[in-house]
Formats: sequence, structure tokens, C-alpha cells
Amino acid sequence: MPTLTIKSDKPMVLVPKDEYDALQETVEILSNRRLMNDINAAIKEHEDGKSLDFEEFWRSEMNGKQ
Repeated sequence: MPTLTIKSDKPMVLVPKDEYDALQETVEILSNRRLMNDINAAIKEHEDGKSLDFEEFWRSEMNGKQ
């Protein structure tokens, strides 16, 4: 990323707005304890083989609607 020095001699970083927005969203997610607990629980379910991939999920949904 480009850097810029202003009169105060403090280094600055220029970040495209979309990257800045993504960083802000990441901070919000990481700061939300309940959301992070849910994410970590989902990761554990996946690691334990308790999750479905898209095709398995779609098949189970289609079978349930017949």
C-alpha cells in the first residue's frame, strides 16, 4: 500500500475504501462475542463431521419437500 507523509511527519497509509470497509466489518465481527461463539461452534461441527456440503443439504431439502 502506498504511504504518505504530511507536515507532522507522521506516517500515513492510504487504503482503498472497499478495503477499509472490509477491515471495519472484520473488526465488528471479531468484537461480537456471541457471533464469534456461533462461528466457532459451526467450525467445530464441521471439523467433527456434523455438517453437510451444499449438495447434501440440497438433497435433504428436496427430499423433505416431497
